[in-house]
Amino acid sequence: MKTAVIIVAAGKGSRFGGNIPKQFLRLRGLPVLSYSLKKFLDHNSVSLIQPVINQDHKNFYLESLNSLKELKNSKKILPPCLGGAERSLSVKSGLIALLNHGKNVDNVLIHDAARPLVSKKIIDEVLNHLSNFEAVFPTLPMVDSVWKVKNNMYQLIKDRQSLIRAQTPQGFRFSSILDAHLANKESWAFDDIYLANKLGISIQQIPGCETNLKITTIDDLARAERLIT
Repeated sequence: MKTAVIIVAAGKGSRFGGNIPKQFLRLRGLPVLSYSLKKFLDHNSVSLIQPVINQDHKNFYLESLNSLKELKNSKKILPPCLGGAERSLSVKSGLIALLNHGKNVDNVLIHDAARPLVSKKIIDEVLNHLSNFEAVFPTLPMVDSVWKVKNNMYQLIKDRQSLIRAQTPQGFRFSSILDAHLANKESWAFDDIYLANKLGISIQQIPGCETNLKITTIDDLARAERLIT
C-alpha cells in the first residue's frame, strides 16, 4: 500500500499577525514547516510528500526545504502545488496534484504544516486503522467547561462528553477523500473528516495528544519551543 502525505502550508496566518506566515516562523532555529516535513520524511511507511503552498510564499518554502537538504529521504518530496483561498481548496489542489503525478497512491494523510510536533505513534495509529476504515483522525476530549456565546447570551454545553477536538494528520483512502473533495461545493469546509462524513465514508477516531498542538498564537509558538527535545 502506497501512502502519500499532503502538508497544507498555504495559509496566510492572519490570526497570528506579523509579516511571516506562522508555518514559516523560526522554531529553535528552523522554520515550523521543516519540522512537519521531517516527521514524514523519517517515516518508513510514507512514500510521497505533497506540499501545498501559497503563490506568495515560494521563497519561504524553499528556505524550509533547504534546511532539510542533507536528509537521505528528501526525494520523497514532490514539487509543491499552489493552494486556494480556503483550506479545502488547498487540500483539493494537493489531491489533484497527487492524482496527476500518476503515483498510484492508496492512502493519503492530510496534515497541517502548523502542527510541527506530531508523533510517530499518532502517524502509526492513523495508518494502522486505515486497514479497516476509509477515514481515521486523532481526537482529544473537551476537558474544560464549554459555553456557546451569541449576542452576549451565554449557554452552557452540558454534555461535553459528546464533544471532541480534531487534530491532524487525518488519514483516508485516497479515492474516497478525492471523491469527497470533488463533490464538495462548500469552500469554507476546513476539516476533511467533515467532507468524508458528508459522503458517508466509514470513520474511526483514535486518541490524539496534547503536544500535537497547532501553532495559532505566539503562546503556542513559545509552548512548542519548550516541548522540542
